[in-house]
Amino acid sequence: QASCNPSRSCLHTLSPKPHIATMPQWGDKIDGKEVVLRTLRSDSLEVDVTNFGATLSAVRVLNKSEWIDVLLGYESLDRYLQGGKPNFSSAVGRCANRIAGGTFDLDGHTYTLEKNNGPNHLHGGTKGFWQEIFEVVSYNDNSITLSLFSPDGHMGYPGNLQLYITYEVRGNELHFSYEGKTDQATLLNLTNHGYWNLKGHHAGTILDHKLMVNASHTTAVDENLTITGELNSLKGTAADLREDLHLISDVVDQAGPLDANYCLTLEGPDASEKVGSKAGELLAARVEAPNGISMEVWTDQPGIQVYTGNFVGLPEHPDTWHGKGAKWHKFSGLCLEPQLWPDGIHHKNFPSPILRPDETYRQHSWHVFSTQ
Repeated sequence: QASCNPSRSCLHTLSPKPHIATMPQWGDKIDGKEVVLRTLRSDSLEVDVTNFGATLSAVRVLNKSEWIDVLLGYESLDRYLQGGKPNFSSAVGRCANRIAGGTFDLDGHTYTLEKNNGPNHLHGGTKGFWQEIFEVVSYNDNSITLSLFSPDGHMGYPGNLQLYITYEVRGNELHFSYEGKTDQATLLNLTNHGYWNLKGHHAGTILDHKLMVNASHTTAVDENLTITGELNSLKGTAADLREDLHLISDVVDQAGPLDANYCLTLEGPDASEKVGSKAGELLAARVEAPNGISMEVWTDQPGIQVYTGNFVGLPEHPDTWHGKGAKWHKFSGLCLEPQLWPDGIHHKNFPSPILRPDETYRQHSWHVFSTQ
């Protein structure tokens, strides 16, 4: 297998490394690496970012002269380390979502991954990116760029991977930009696993939120949530969330709790031939809360995982579901995660997650917050 030292130019072609000012340490060092917390600001939006897992720990929206924290998260590094929720508003990788059987074939080689979700591999494994200490490349008052070197063989994935993530606040917008390079063919499918409650993370459930998702199909799953390769048409079903805003409590009552990859549509609700195309950036979803705060999710990705917090508050994890002075229960958070369709390595009709050495992985998604 090819090898590449992280200091060599083959993997450091994406971003410069300017001098940065000292940032305050957030908790104890981990394996000799400092963990820091930085707040990105505009007049209407504040975002707390830590280099532990490239995690967002808070997102505050200014609503009628009051700052509302609309993201579930923890108040300290210890809370993430001691019983914290994996992938909790953090970067997810190398591959978001599930890979069937925890194995895949690529260029004549079979690679075995950790099976950490029944028979499948989920979100990059138990030591995925959410546990990594990213390097702070640069920051200013409204943006921060983080980098991570993921070595060949980590969690079973091939190739030395150099990753850059930039979070940027632009007025009322929060932007997520990802870039990645590898020295060997590998898989890469990134997202942020944020749990959102626009009333405030402490303010009950999201069942009274209204939701629109611009998708005509979902990727079908079996009883183990393994992707089958088939597409389910949403037309005429209670899970069809196109066009109008739909009260989430009604959707859950009629379609059941949601945990599905919605296949985004570029050219209107009936343009099924455009499902999965990456021709441009589009409005993937919109959610509104009764307090007047709304959030749009824009992306250049072909899918968005929609999860209504069905397993939040499970009693077998009592140390997990509380933070920042609040206790969270079932349906306390809504996840809207732009990404490639899951398990694309096993389905040729899906957008491919394969990244090769002569390619650069790029993704751009952003959230637009508005108030009445």
